Amino acid sequence: MSSVMQSAVRSSVMSQNSRSISGLVPDMDVLSDAELVKLVTELKDSLNVLVLENEILEKTIMRLEPSLMHGVYQALEYATRMSSNTSLNVGSYIKTQPSKFGIQETFLSPSRMLTSPSRVSTKRVESIAKLGTTIILGSGPRINVLERSELVSTEMEVLVTNLNKIRKKGAKQHALLKAQLEEIGLRVSEIDKASNLFHQEVLVEGWDKIAQRIPAEIWIRFMTEWVKISDSQIGKLRLRTSTLNTQFTKLKGQIKVKAELSESLRPVDFEKLKIENGECVKLIDHKLQQLGELKKLTGDANLNLTIHKKAMMEQNHYLNKVLTTIKNKAQSTVQLDKERDLIQVQADLLAQRLNEVRKVRLKYEVPNIMEYVQVKWVVTDLKHGIKMLENRKHIQQIALQSINRKLQTISEMVAQSEELENTQSSSDTTTTNTTSSSS
Repeated sequence: MSSVMQSAVRSSVMSQNSRSISGLVPDMDVLSDAELVKLVTELKDSLNVLVLENEILEKTIMRLEPSLMHGVYQALEYATRMSSNTSLNVGSYIKTQPSKFGIQETFLSPSRMLTSPSRVSTKRVESIAKLGTTIILGSGPRINVLERSELVSTEMEVLVTNLNKIRKKGAKQHALLKAQLEEIGLRVSEIDKASNLFHQEVLVEGWDKIAQRIPAEIWIRFMTEWVKISDSQIGKLRLRTSTLNTQFTKLKGQIKVKAELSESLRPVDFEKLKIENGECVKLIDHKLQQLGELKKLTGDANLNLTIHKKAMMEQNHYLNKVLTTIKNKAQSTVQLDKERDLIQVQADLLAQRLNEVRKVRLKYEVPNIMEYVQVKWVVTDLKHGIKMLENRKHIQQIALQSINRKLQTISEMVAQSEELENTQSSSDTTTTNTTSSSS
């Protein structure tokens, strides 16, 4: 019913506006197609704006004073009947139906609609008939732009507050449903775990192959253990809920105390807080000054530290060089010691040989010159004889090679002669055979 009445309100308002606009619209036959399309689009835009304004007005009236809409609905019904029946008199309707219009002056003044409903309901219209006539005929008070903006802003604030309430309610409902889903998931996981454990320990491991059944002791033991585990978990959950309840009560008490303190605040407390803040600011400034001085000291200390670090690095570098040279010298000394030992051994050997040579020299006697010449002559004769023998050997080898060549040629000639003889004998045998065969 309310939707029907709202549609009637909108149609009536649009019809009134169309009648008011029809006086401003020029003749359709004079306009061109482009101008006609432009006029239609403008009329559509104005119609959409009017529909939106009517919705805002309806919501504002229903929010502030819903009883006002009853008279408006009756007036709109009468307007629809009057438009269908042209013979109906407006004055008679006004005289016969003056009590149906519960319209107040605030309906025509949105700035007054924004006031409290008690103030709105106290003021009545002096002449209901006159007001009804002006509304039905399309004339009467208008709503300016400022009042429209006020209506829109208030309606937007109401919508935003309602939206925030709905969001908070939805968030609470979402959290509740999420908690319920988590609880259901935990229950499902626990049930699956329990069913798997029951299947493994009772049905699979507890099956007696000899008796072909599950013993009752296994079932009882499983149930007792399961009850113990569930009791321990329930105890833990109870302890957790008790701790959460205590925390909740503590937080609730703290919130209550804070609310009481906020209610019992006085200007003196703010002055006291300002004084404490000033003292804290002074203390912070003093600490900042000390911090700046400490930063300067740390900067100087860091500078000295870097200088000493550089010097220490140089000393370490020099020390490393010295250590490397010492190590190299030690290695060279070890090598020199080894060489010294070898040289000492060689010197001992040479000394022994020298002693032997000295002994031989002491024992050696110089021979006679003629004997030396004779021995030398004999040696030269022997060398000459050796050379002559070598020459003879070479000549004999050459002769032997020539003889071998001759023997080789002779053997080849003998082999060729034997082959010729064999071929001749074979040819003779063939001829004899042929003669015998022919005979």
